[in-house]
Order: sequence, then C-alpha cells, then structure tokens
Amino acid sequence: MNNPFIYGAPVFGDDFVDRDKEINAIVRDLRNGKSLVLFSVRRMGKSSLLLEIMRRHSKDFLFVYVDLYGVTSKNEALELFASAVINSAYTKVQRAARAALDLLRTLSARVVMTPEGNIGVEFGKRDLELLETRQVFNLAEDIAKKRNRRIIVILDEFQEIRSLDGVALLKVMRSRFQMHRNVTYVFSGSKRHMLFGIFEETEGAFYHFAKPIELRPIPRTVYAKFLVDKFRSQGGVIDTESIEEILDLSRGSPYVVQHLAYELFNVSRKPKYPRDVNSAVKAAIRSGSPAYSMVWDSIKSSLQRRYLLAVAAEPDVPHGASFVERYGLRSSSHVQKVVKNLDAKGITEGGAIVDPMFALWLRSLSEGVSLGA
Repeated sequence: MNNPFIYGAPVFGDDFVDRDKEINAIVRDLRNGKSLVLFSVRRMGKSSLLLEIMRRHSKDFLFVYVDLYGVTSKNEALELFASAVINSAYTKVQRAARAALDLLRTLSARVVMTPEGNIGVEFGKRDLELLETRQVFNLAEDIAKKRNRRIIVILDEFQEIRSLDGVALLKVMRSRFQMHRNVTYVFSGSKRHMLFGIFEETEGAFYHFAKPIELRPIPRTVYAKFLVDKFRSQGGVIDTESIEEILDLSRGSPYVVQHLAYELFNVSRKPKYPRDVNSAVKAAIRSGSPAYSMVWDSIKSSLQRRYLLAVAAEPDVPHGASFVERYGLRSSSHVQKVVKNLDAKGITEGGAIVDPMFALWLRSLSEGVSLGA
C-alpha cells in the first residue's frame, strides 16, 4: 500500500487541505494589485498555500517564487531574485539565457546553467553598487512591461532579508517596489516580531506597504474528513479516537498532522487507539530527534531549558506564580526575559512552543520515555 500522507515538503493538488476561503481572498487582492504580507508560525502551511495558488492560477498571473530561507549574504539574495524572475518569465532555457544577458548586461553578471537545467545568475564576490541593486529589483517590472502580463513575486521567509544588510537593503527594495505598477508582491514569513518590525512599525522600511494576512489553523472538522478520506483511499479505516488524538497533538499544524498520520498508516491501515497511535507518535518523535537534539544543545541557558520543559508539560497553563514556583523559574520577570529570548530565536511565539513535535520530544525527554521501536 502506498502511504497517502506527505510531510517534510510542500503539498498541493489532492494532498492540499482546504484553505479555499484564504485562497479566494488572496487572489482577489492580487487581481486588484494589492501587495500582501502573509505570516504564521512555521509549519502552518504557508509555502503549500502559496504553491497551490500558483498551481490554480497559473493562467491568470505570471508567478515568481523566491525562497529566502537560509540565505546568507546580500549577493546571494540578489542572485536568487534575479534567477527566479528570469526562469519564471521565460519558459525555454535558450530564451531565458538571452533574456538574462540582455537584462543584466550592465551588471557584469555571469549567466550559468544549474544542475536542474535552469538559468542561474551570479554576481561574484564584489558588492553591487546601489544603482546595480536597484536594477536587479526592477527586473520583474521591466519584464512585466515587455510581456504585457501582471507578475506576482512571492518572497517566502522574507524576514531573512533583514539579517543581511540591516534596513539598508529593505529600503532599496521599498524604493523600487513602490514604483512598480505591473508587479504585485507577496511577502511571507514565520517570525512575527521581525515582520511586524518591517511592515507595521512606523520606522519599518515597508511600513503599511502590504496588507497583513495571518494564516490560522485549519478547522478540526476539515482535517478529520481529510484523514478519513486518505485512509479510505488506500483501503484503510481510521477511528474517531485516533483522529482526535492526532488533532490534539498537532495543535493545528498541518505538517504535524501529516507526519503523525504518515507514521500511523505505517503502523496499521486499520489502527487501534491508543496502542497504534502511541507507536506512531514515538516513531514521529524518533525521526525528528536528531534535529531537536541540536536545538536543545544550542540552548545554553538552564532557565530557558526549564521554561521549555515546563511549557511542553503544561502548554495551556497561565504563567502565574504557582507555575513559576513549580518549575523553578525564579520570577515572572525572569520568565518574560526567557520568552523574549526564545521568541527571538523562533523557538517560541508569545511564549508557546512553535513546533508541536518539539514539544512532544521535550515531554518524552522529561518523562524519560523510551523511543525504541
């Protein structure tokens, strides 16, 4: 039997769950030329949502998708942007290469062929001058005019830009993007406080440039039907208790729902609660353990560690005096500092652990649960 669940990569088509209301609202704004900033915690399905919009509306718009996650330098960001624009605008490699040479001839850019058969743009190690940087960020508008088509540029994990060149690069982007009439921008990110600083604070480089949209959890009833249908598609049956447990543990994360369901299907096509669900949870925690161990090892503060263990054990308990005393967290002011630091690292959001699977791993750690098969 083929496992009908997918995790660890964006999903679309038949594997994409719901979000019709959000898609309709986003597409309506895009048709009206309104730029958007889409935010949520990690693994809430932003990338899948954006890719599904691209799939459904490929005839309505020319989409450019730029994934900025993990970008480490200004030049790398500019190369990613230029390459994505050119590859998206021109379907044939030969035409893309000619377009790249024409559009970038004044930048001393190097045009290369990537292992995937796409066009890559390289600027070398030198820092691009301001005029050159502006030219790169004008690429989409220049092509949109030539092609007489509206282009939608999606900048995923946009908050990463802020760490490259302070606000200087953001200000250059704003100065170009606000002049574009044929390109609409979607800024997507998972670090709310960083995006807020860019788009909502009065001193932010993109202050009130884009309409904010928060991606919230998918309704439980929708996911329950999805789980039933997916098991049934492979001749399986999932009981109500197992569904409820998966949805409780996932805390609204599509990634975790898919991961737990994937492991549960591997255990049995007709799982029994609670035995098979417990086995699936252990398998999911075990597969993520190396990554979570690295996160844990990177946290040097014993107080931050105690806080994470506490909030993993009691996620919905107010952080009052009894909570502070019970877990040896010193004082409420110390907890506030811990939350601020962990939020900045992206481990928590408003003091809540972002990744439900990490929370489960922490609980297994504190409870000494064996993760053996």
